[in-house]
Amino acid sequence: MNTSRFCLALAAASAIVLPLGAPLGVAADDGPIKIAVITDMSGVYAALSGQGAVEATKMAVEDFGGKVLGRTIEVDGIDHRNKGDEAAAKAAEAYDGGAELALDMTNSATALAVAGVAKQKHKLAIVTGAGSSAITGASCNRYTYHYAYDTYALASSTGRNIARQSDGKTWYGIVPNYAFGTQMLADFTAALEPEGAKFIHADMIPLGNTDFSSYLLAAKAANPQVLGILNAGADTVNTMKQVKQFGLDKQMKIAVGLLFLSDVDALPDVFSGSRITTSWYWNEDKPSRAWADRFTQRVGNGVRPTDIQAADYSATTQWLNAVKAVGSVDADKVQQYLDGHQFNDFYAHAAEWRARDHRVTHEMYVVDVLDKSKIKEPHAWFKIVQVIPPSRAFRPESQSKCVKDW
Repeated sequence: MNTSRFCLALAAASAIVLPLGAPLGVAADDGPIKIAVITDMSGVYAALSGQGAVEATKMAVEDFGGKVLGRTIEVDGIDHRNKGDEAAAKAAEAYDGGAELALDMTNSATALAVAGVAKQKHKLAIVTGAGSSAITGASCNRYTYHYAYDTYALASSTGRNIARQSDGKTWYGIVPNYAFGTQMLADFTAALEPEGAKFIHADMIPLGNTDFSSYLLAAKAANPQVLGILNAGADTVNTMKQVKQFGLDKQMKIAVGLLFLSDVDALPDVFSGSRITTSWYWNEDKPSRAWADRFTQRVGNGVRPTDIQAADYSATTQWLNAVKAVGSVDADKVQQYLDGHQFNDFYAHAAEWRARDHRVTHEMYVVDVLDKSKIKEPHAWFKIVQVIPPSRAFRPESQSKCVKDW
């Protein structure tokens, strides 16, 4: 082939790979930057996360200015339907379609599944909604951070507090049979043992179960000092309804491992008097309330945000700040910036992106659920009774089970 024919062939080949009608010099990364909010839009966790998580993320993007690095930012809400395989498939599709960040992943099975895809695709995932401490433990990876709360934090505060009491030594567990539940049980067991307490039995129950009567009757017959309710969302609401119906709260202490504002909104009389642990409360201070007022105005119906929805806003803002700082959406560059980075915002106080295992540490709060006769305004159910510093709230680095791959 002579030189002129070679040049013509090369030009033809180059034309084939350019998008039809695309001007020369336009790079592939000039399009929108996408954030995929992979959450429960229709199941037991929809009220505490769901569409509210998507709106919180959109608020963060709008407050940031709608653009970063000169590119517009898009937020896609994706329903994982509480299925790990479906979450993984949708995460892969989102990453391949231009998403640079996967967010939320309420439900530990879906979070662990998406984390695996993030590792494979070299894209970032920030878990705000799931609780399993395995996310930054045995299943840790370079591209996944755990942001809001975890089962270790819940167990080391709520569980240990009750186990230290003389009538908190024998426990019966109501546990969801998937990743969150098994890790919750493991972390609560580890928290109880140093205090001389233990589970005499734990029932592993399918996610989304509505009839807990047989399990609660078994717990009643076992006569423990404490009934540990270690599920979440609508499952916790349904469990507590039936606890009251069977009168178990008059026979034993009730330990609610994980409770959200949306749960109390759904059943205030049932949860009144409970002491729980949370990562944030909308009325804890002026900055929190100011953000919550804006969220409520946006979503309507007087709804107040949960800590998960606030965490989605905070995590999105932190990620966008990192992208701006490094001048790139490249996950490796952003990860290197975030590791060890300290910050404070309305959601996270005394916070740090811990480099050792990608646990984002911050203050946690022990709160009492008030009786409705004592609340001063709608949804103001919580009274903060203790602020837990980051060093005590989360698993110490010295006890980390993460084997770093970065």
